[in-house]
Amino acid sequence: MKSHIDINSICIAASIYSSSNQKLASNKYFDELFGTETELEAFEHFISINVPNPANIGTGYFTYSINNKEYLVSIIEIAKEQNYLITLQDTSLLNNAVKKMRVVRDMENEFYEILGAIHDDFVIIDNKGVIIKVLDNFDKMYGIPGEEAIGKTIFEMEERKIFNPSVAIRVFRSGKAETMLQLTGANKYLMCTAIPIKGPDNEIIKIISYTRDVTKYETLKSEYNKLSETLEKYSAELEHFRSSRNAHPSIIGSSNAIKNIIETVDKVSKFDANILFTGESGVGKTMFAKLTHSQSSRKDGPFIEINCGAIPDNLLESELFGYEKGAFTGANKEGKIGLIELANNGTLFLDEIGDLPLHMQVKLLKVIQEKKLIRVGGTEEITVDFRLISATSKKLNDMVDNGEFREELFYRINVITIHIPSLRERKEDIFSLCMHFLEKCKNRYGLDRTLSNTAIDYLTEYNWPGNIRELENTIERLVLTSDNYMITEDYLPSNIKSQVISTTHIQNKSLKSILAEVEKKIILDAYKKHGTTTGVAKELGISQPSASLKINQYIKKTDE
Repeated sequence: MKSHIDINSICIAASIYSSSNQKLASNKYFDELFGTETELEAFEHFISINVPNPANIGTGYFTYSINNKEYLVSIIEIAKEQNYLITLQDTSLLNNAVKKMRVVRDMENEFYEILGAIHDDFVIIDNKGVIIKVLDNFDKMYGIPGEEAIGKTIFEMEERKIFNPSVAIRVFRSGKAETMLQLTGANKYLMCTAIPIKGPDNEIIKIISYTRDVTKYETLKSEYNKLSETLEKYSAELEHFRSSRNAHPSIIGSSNAIKNIIETVDKVSKFDANILFTGESGVGKTMFAKLTHSQSSRKDGPFIEINCGAIPDNLLESELFGYEKGAFTGANKEGKIGLIELANNGTLFLDEIGDLPLHMQVKLLKVIQEKKLIRVGGTEEITVDFRLISATSKKLNDMVDNGEFREELFYRINVITIHIPSLRERKEDIFSLCMHFLEKCKNRYGLDRTLSNTAIDYLTEYNWPGNIRELENTIERLVLTSDNYMITEDYLPSNIKSQVISTTHIQNKSLKSILAEVEKKIILDAYKKHGTTTGVAKELGISQPSASLKINQYIKKTDE
């Protein structure tokens, strides 16, 4: 019976034998392999032993040696013919094929390793959208085990928000590579790129998606957005700050108090009337004195500033009035012009005039009244023309009552009084001042810094006993000692934080609870210092049993 199998189409040695071991057909590879009758008879004997056993048909392979080569023999029954297809494969060729398969497999593994090293994650998807390959760290990136993802479709993964959204779905729709930001089931932000692999007919056969974890960058972006919101929050105040700087560059502040002072200065600057600025030390009296001069008709003349408390008594007269040559031992041979004389045709600013000794007050009063002076050691009267501005942090009224300040001089300098409130009385100016001093430090030191919201809150709530001068020194210290662009409350001096916390803490509390907290702090501080009840009792002047009772009471509460 002729077989329906085309034996010549098989590319390895093949033959067809009947169930009675009669060769019905063979191809050229088979005929070349068994070139002699002896070789063929030996092989047919081998077949006659194995074919009759039904268990050997189609269940495995046999090895057969010929011409010092080993062949793999397979015997397959041809259905409905009761014939058998017998093939022989050179095992050396098979071994080479296996080696090549191993090389391909190793190359594939190496490719995956390289891809994994270059990117934080990659996923391979077939043409149906089914995930067929993931990296071992899939669970860390997406929140589910990798083995659970294998076999799932990208459509299902997107629906479950594991891929949110799926970049591969976009590739299926567009037919080209896509890149997008993806939020995963593990709450990670991934920058995903998916590339289509296409077949000969331009159809998508696979998609490779690789990612880079950008979670930390998204966090920074979020912080940046928060910072932007904070900046917008203060934009109106900053705009006012800028506009006020344009009008009066030396004066920083937007409070009603500062606005009123500037308005008053604008009015009185044009007149030569004497002005007295009052206010605590560091509130900015000198700045307003300079502003007054700059807006007066004498603005092109000199502005001579004298700190009455900074010059020693024995030098004060010669510094103010000047001296002639040879006036006293150690004097300049040519003599010296005094500070009052230097203010001619300009403004004389006497800062801290309350520190001026009584004997000098008399001489100053005469100069103010007559606009004439005589140098030390001289006899000639010198005419001077100046506008007088004074400033003090003392209560001159009380000094007049106590005989410490001459009443006539007080009325002479006090034609127009302008009081500058302390910084704690105009807290709304603190932010503008902070921004000004930060900019000043940036220009001076080349250090760009800003303040966190919490730090600004602390600085705003602090009382600032040293006023603007203390605030400026604090900002400069913060800029120079901070390591980061953002200055947080951690950098603030302890006295600022403790005062703000203490003030906030005391509000809305009863006297009893406040006293209890003070007692607790004193007891704990003493115990930390001495470590014994005896030491605490001795320092606080209480009995040892009382000290022991208090320590046990507060230590236990603290531990709890």
